Amino acid sequence: MNPNHVTALRIVVAPLFAYAFIRGNHGSALFLWLAVAVLAIIELSDALDGHIARSQGKVSDFGKFFDPVADSISRLTVFASFLVAGVIPLWMFLIFLYRDTFVSGLRYLCVQRGVVVPARTSGKLKAIFQAIAGFGVVLAALAHVHGLWPVPPTLLGQSIGYWIMLVPALYTAYSALDYWNGTRRVIGTKPPSTTQPK
Repeated sequence: MNPNHVTALRIVVAPLFAYAFIRGNHGSALFLWLAVAVLAIIELSDALDGHIARSQGKVSDFGKFFDPVADSISRLTVFASFLVAGVIPLWMFLIFLYRDTFVSGLRYLCVQRGVVVPARTSGKLKAIFQAIAGFGVVLAALAHVHGLWPVPPTLLGQSIGYWIMLVPALYTAYSALDYWNGTRRVIGTKPPSTTQPK
């Protein structure tokens, strides 16, 4: 099995999550269960592609670059769905968007200098927090639809989803700073010259 195909899977199915969650958030348990299933595929593929690459000896610079890109596209699709559904505010979505764009820029600058930036611990923890919170938001919506949620839909003037997503949002902002601290010395160097001697 090609690990890059597993990585690409989460990009392919991400729009299906958006459709299912937004439809389900209007009161359809069936679509919310579909959103749970698609989210499970996204997160399982994130866990499996690296394992497959290591076990088959197929770890590559392309895979190291493609994996975070797929993560960013799939998770931003999930968070955009939450934004459209009114679960999270715009500022929270922008933290997720700006962090991923910023880190992608850092990776690009480092590649220009001959350095491929692997996932840092803060990036791995950020992914775990985001995954748990993503499931939490969808399951909370399901609990509301089935009448199982024991607290009001809002808490202190904010949706339950807001409070679920707050911690990963704050940690995501920290992760951006951590990547900057981990790459600024590389970025401060000059990229190798591509000019060929005459």
